[in-house]
Amino acid sequence: LNYHVAIAGAAQGPFDGTALRRLVTEGKLGRDSMVWTAGMADWARASERPDLAELFADQPPPLPPG
Repeated sequence: LNYHVAIAGAAQGPFDGTALRRLVTEGKLGRDSMVWTAGMADWARASERPDLAELFADQPPPLPPG
């Protein structure tokens, strides 16, 4: 799937899987980033999209509050 990603407050893309991996590496796409692809009713956090889970497999989870 190709996703649009909210980066610095603006919708950018669409990005394919290779480009999405690059955005993760560059720190521009994280679990809390807002994403959208065709068929979605609204934007959602990347962490809520099962098809994007592999992008974050090597990334540590967010630190707990406190």
